[in-house]
Amino acid sequence: MGRDFPQVARGIVLNIAEFGESDKLVTLYCQDLGRITAIAKGAFKSKKRFVNKLEPYSHLAFFYQRPRNDSGLFFLKEAELLNARINIRRDYRRYVAATYFCELLLLLTREHDPDEPLFSLLCWTMVTLNEAEQPLRFIPLVVLNLLCILGYQPDLAQCSRCREPIGPQRRYRFLPGGGCLLCNTCQPETTPSPRLSLQTISILATALSLRLERLHRLHLNGQNLIEAVEALHAYTLHLVQRDIHSYALLRHILDTVGKRTCHRPPCLP
Repeated sequence: MGRDFPQVARGIVLNIAEFGESDKLVTLYCQDLGRITAIAKGAFKSKKRFVNKLEPYSHLAFFYQRPRNDSGLFFLKEAELLNARINIRRDYRRYVAATYFCELLLLLTREHDPDEPLFSLLCWTMVTLNEAEQPLRFIPLVVLNLLCILGYQPDLAQCSRCREPIGPQRRYRFLPGGGCLLCNTCQPETTPSPRLSLQTISILATALSLRLERLHRLHLNGQNLIEAVEALHAYTLHLVQRDIHSYALLRHILDTVGKRTCHRPPCLP
């Protein structure tokens, strides 16, 4: 279809930025288009086309026109709100978790490269962060799924040096440079790599074999959650080779909640 004919797509808003006095730049991940950046002309003054619609993590149906070249901006003509994800924007914990996941997605993907499993993961993640009673415990699980879809699945089945299967007789560290484990027999305990307990390794390994709708069955307690988040964050830092700005806020929330629940049963709110 030609560029001058509006087309329809569905996508989730990843990021919003001001552009001039009245326009917005909107980054979306779409089922059919992949990641795109579109300009919404007059979005700040709109009283119908875009009002209360162009918000982070909202699910939209929108009319658009393609750019004249591959490096150009899409033109967003009108949007219909499918789901506002209100809870994410009302709850600081949910908002930071969503921001962290979407920042990773932005750093690890390229524009105009649609991926159906990736879109499904994004949709599931936004629904879960919006609705789950304990949203924080899903962060390492969805990050792990993101890495697997993109071809960066870590090896959690064995020590990368001696090739011995994971077992209770040894302690393990996660090597961000290789996305693999190293046991204490093969590496001195003084190595700075993140530690992973057997329980954390077991939960993450189980997550690799489960469908998205079954991830709710997995429970990460405070220490397991922090271990998993630290290890996967170190791995993604190695992959993207740049800062992940929202991590500091996420880690602060995890530390705060962990202190508050240190004497409670193993779950995080």
